[in-house]
Amino acid sequence: MQISINRVKRHILTGDESFLRALGVSDAEGRVYDKKQAKFRQINRFLELIRDVEDKLPAGALRICDLCCGKSYLSFAVYHYFANIRGRQVRMTGVDRKPDVMEYGAGVAREAGFSGLEFLCGDITTYEPDEVPALVISLHACDIATDIVLGKAIALGSGVILSTPCCQKELLQNLDTHAFDFITKYQMLKKKCCDAATDELRLCRLEAAGYDAAALELTDPDDTPKNILLRAVKRPHFDADAPEAKEAKARFDALCTSLVGEKKLY
Repeated sequence: MQISINRVKRHILTGDESFLRALGVSDAEGRVYDKKQAKFRQINRFLELIRDVEDKLPAGALRICDLCCGKSYLSFAVYHYFANIRGRQVRMTGVDRKPDVMEYGAGVAREAGFSGLEFLCGDITTYEPDEVPALVISLHACDIATDIVLGKAIALGSGVILSTPCCQKELLQNLDTHAFDFITKYQMLKKKCCDAATDELRLCRLEAAGYDAAALELTDPDDTPKNILLRAVKRPHFDADAPEAKEAKARFDALCTSLVGEKKLY
């Protein structure tokens, strides 16, 4: 008897979900469009990473925010995962500055019967949820928008943060050090170096704010070069005045200074 080694990966989503059809990911029969296969894999991988930190979330009703949510693929997928697959009570808000996109998302949510999912048009810097979110997510917020998302999530005291950065230009434009001249004299390598350094700075910032942080691979690099996910889980009983917390903050500040001098990255 021959055993096939070409096993089909079982995804959390099947493609037949109503919100995937409404978002143009799959057709009326639930078949994922060829041009949306990478997006489908990306969404499923994000849900797998959600599942990995599910035990870090509180019991009972969940408050979730998707900041700079854009077309909101993740808002719908995460809401569906918790509300329909896991059977939990969920209140979720997607926030973005584009009124037409938020109106579109609200329409899809109504069509899908996602009564606990809302979309607000506004600036995330001034957005204040009615309670501390257990989870903040963000997919491909461009450049310093990712840093704004992280800063907001930290300020809100979110228990878990999952963010996938997009383009990273701030450090590239403000790098002020000769330590990496052997790399940065080559423009392509300079960009790669600054991309990696930017995400490392973000992890250091999260750690200084009391989170256990890590960088993970979101999906296959062949699907998208933007395949890094930053995961942060808030440490219990964090004390910002504790010596180790002050040391972590000093390390972050020193790293910023070593890269850009007295400039402010964000």
